[in-house]
Formats: sequence, C-alpha cells, structure tokens
Amino acid sequence: MKLYPFSNIKTNHLGLLLFAARLIAICGCLAIVVSLLSAGYGFFFGKTTEPMQLEHGLMILGADHSPGFYAFAGVTFSFGVVAFVVSGILAALISMENKFTGNS
Repeated sequence: MKLYPFSNIKTNHLGLLLFAARLIAICGCLAIVVSLLSAGYGFFFGKTTEPMQLEHGLMILGADHSPGFYAFAGVTFSFGVVAFVVSGILAALISMENKFTGNS
C-alpha cells in the first residue's frame, strides 16, 4: 500500500507534473491539519478573560485571542481546499494524457 496521493496514476511524459500534483496535495493535507490544530488551540487556550493583577495595585483585563486563531485556521483551511482542487485538476490532466496516448 502506497501512502502518497495519486499512487495509481502512471505517466510517461508528465512525470514532473505528477510530482507537482502530489506535492500540492501533501501541502493541502498539511494545511488542513494545521488549521484544525490552530482552531482547537484557539478554542481551548485562546481565551484569557480573567483580569490579572500587576504591580502597585494595577490590573489588566483579559482578552480573547481566539479570533486571530480562527482567522488563521480559516485561511489555512481555505488554502488546503484550494490545494486539493488544484492537485485534483492536475491529476485529471495527467490521467487524460495517459488515456489519450494509449499507454496503460
């Protein structure tokens, strides 16, 4: 069992494009994992709503840092989806080339 994307696609002429499609798919997968981890971190650890005591009787109010984590998660998730779409289109082109040239 091969663990890289598009492992059953063969080509004689577009090997570099197949490599690019696989690399883009792997980057998309990593981006989605990073986005899920970032959203989880923002959900569990991004909120500091308790006021903190500083020196000389001063206090600082807590802040909610999770919107930044969610924005980062949204951008990286979107990148991952776009990367999967692009790599799928490249793989379809490679598969069509293989089909139309008559190679098995």
